[in-house]
Amino acid sequence: MLTHYGLRFTFCAEIFLIDAPLNVASTVMRREFSTIGIVGTFIRDTIIPLSGPPVESIGGLYHTSAYLALLLGKENRVRLVCNMGEDFYENVCATLGRFSNFELSFVKRLSMANTQVRLIYRSSETRDEITSEPMPPVLVEDIAPLVDCDVVLINLITGRDIELAAVRALRQQTRALIYLDLHSLALGIDANGKRYYREVPTWRRWIESVDVLQVNEREAATLAGHGVLSLPELETFARRVVDEGLRICHITLASRGSLLVYRDGNAVRSLHCPPQKISQVIDIIGCGDAFGAAFITDYLSSKDPASAAHFANRIAGLNCTFMGSLTIERFHQYIEPHL
Repeated sequence: MLTHYGLRFTFCAEIFLIDAPLNVASTVMRREFSTIGIVGTFIRDTIIPLSGPPVESIGGLYHTSAYLALLLGKENRVRLVCNMGEDFYENVCATLGRFSNFELSFVKRLSMANTQVRLIYRSSETRDEITSEPMPPVLVEDIAPLVDCDVVLINLITGRDIELAAVRALRQQTRALIYLDLHSLALGIDANGKRYYREVPTWRRWIESVDVLQVNEREAATLAGHGVLSLPELETFARRVVDEGLRICHITLASRGSLLVYRDGNAVRSLHCPPQKISQVIDIIGCGDAFGAAFITDYLSSKDPASAAHFANRIAGLNCTFMGSLTIERFHQYIEPHL
């Protein structure tokens, strides 16, 4: 088992070996140049599947980054603002450098070990997560590169990726669409590094400063003060937060697709989007990250929340069809044929 601090294992750089062409641009998006800023944490993942050997790869914000790079195409820019451990910095930057559209100059290299996570599957849709110490958060003084972006996607991979004060300051300084994947804000860390669901007293302050909220059904129930909510109860929760000022609320439902609630003029509309049909679930890690990246990709072009949600479900489903992090090779094999 991984301990809370100072983990030691040999990192297998299987995702760095990419022989496919590097200038990949899907036909999903045909629009003017855009810059998408993303905030979160890159993770050294060890995945323990239900069967087969462990798989080690780059996780966390890498999933969001890779899907944005490959779905948006090289004419758009992906600007990273995050902190990274010195033991991981060169590997991650070398991998991202193989894509043509990343801006890496705002990634801070810190003199500490990068966050490492062990993901242990308990069923095809559930897993335990054991983490080392999270990286320090992005602060108010770090947000300047995000201000002129068209979209800012904040993915709370560890829950401590960015300070609330920085999100609130960003809202005051930018006209960008701010997309929040709440994710691990709803998770605490026990003495052994295991993540667990916990109350988030400040969650309303977080969503006051964003336009789009993404949560899974357990995260939504946790925010609402319950362990489990039915689909009608989830819709009630989503409608309430949209009524209170959000533009869009997604609740992802794993194998049941997702629930979309969004503002349409003076009306609030809802839609239950079906999942992508796949023959077998191989690995669910990164599905929520793929969902958010795909939604932004379609929404930038269509400005239609329903269209973007359907596309996001398709990409999230396809992400389940292979083990490990997305590479250009895997994109060509598992994703691109279905676009």
